[in-house]
Amino acid sequence: MIALVVDSGCDLPAEYVKKEFVEVVPLKILLDDKEYKDNENLSTEALLSYMENALPKTSLPSFDDVYSRFERLYEKGYREIISMNISSGLSGTHNFFKLVAGQFMEKHDDAKIELIDTKNISIGAGFIAIRGINMIEKGDKFAEVVKALKESIKKSKVFFCVPTLKYLKAGGRIGKVSATIGDILNMKPIITVNEEGIYHSVAKARGMQRAIKELYRKLKEFIGTSEVELAAIYTSDNSEETKKHVAFLNKSFSADGIKDIIYGSVTQSLVCHTGVGLVGIGALLK
Repeated sequence: MIALVVDSGCDLPAEYVKKEFVEVVPLKILLDDKEYKDNENLSTEALLSYMENALPKTSLPSFDDVYSRFERLYEKGYREIISMNISSGLSGTHNFFKLVAGQFMEKHDDAKIELIDTKNISIGAGFIAIRGINMIEKGDKFAEVVKALKESIKKSKVFFCVPTLKYLKAGGRIGKVSATIGDILNMKPIITVNEEGIYHSVAKARGMQRAIKELYRKLKEFIGTSEVELAAIYTSDNSEETKKHVAFLNKSFSADGIKDIIYGSVTQSLVCHTGVGLVGIGALLK
């Protein structure tokens, strides 16, 4: 029996989170002296309100948060577990999971945990997890699933843009973005995660409306002549401006015959580093 563990930064859609063999470990959010678990005891509205006047922080899950998920699956009879995380270039989560998994396997010598660094973020990592869930449900063997997921890393891509880089800078997650955009008024970078697993800007446009068009163009470049298995549109809020951008992207996907689209909100720990107005799209290639 095979199970899957992901961190909340993978933005796995709710229908997959509910699976009996899937566990999600929440990252942590720190607002002044108060600690919250990702998407559990804090509303996104309250978080965005806080961010109008202060900068939130994020942190890794506790040891018990991770260990207990492995233990829960083990008690259900799962001896083969795949653990997937957002890019190690953006977070220490993957290395922390590796530490916990090592101790877990020392205690349970009949358990096998394979750790995968997705080199991605949000639904870009979630796409790979979804492929794994589908393979597990089909009855594929552990080694086959692991091999396919590692090969899927290069087949999953997300692009996003934000109205301001303030939060990315504050969180130290600017990667190779700042050097490419300068301080030109109202220039919005199109950001992705490169092969090293860090943020990298691939284009820029003046104003969000033009940036959204460029956003879609870059995704189309990534897709090329390949077939799309899944696509996604993720946002950090539901403002009228954001809805307009989503409507444009919907029309663009439809015009290109891309139908299997996942819609969602980025998890709160990612909102901390992007802020209000984020719009992101992604695709998983067959």
